[in-house]
Amino acid sequence: MKKILSISAAALIVATGAASAMTAHGAVEGQVRKFVPNADLSGLSNGEVAHINSIINDDGDDSFVQTQARLKAILKKAG
Repeated sequence: MKKILSISAAALIVATGAASAMTAHGAVEGQVRKFVPNADLSGLSNGEVAHINSIINDDGDDSFVQTQARLKAILKKAG
């Protein structure tokens, strides 16, 4: 019985982590599409998505076109 509970708990933790990652990808993907309408983040790692998120939310002086170019370069390199 304890073994079944342990396996169930482990499966729940894994499923929760996967759902969390998918939510993060989805939230960033909406922001990315403002710059690159046909962007697909499905093949990117969580680290790559975090990097893209930091570019979008950077408080620097990048223009729309500069941010767009940076995102396109990352997506091209990753894809």
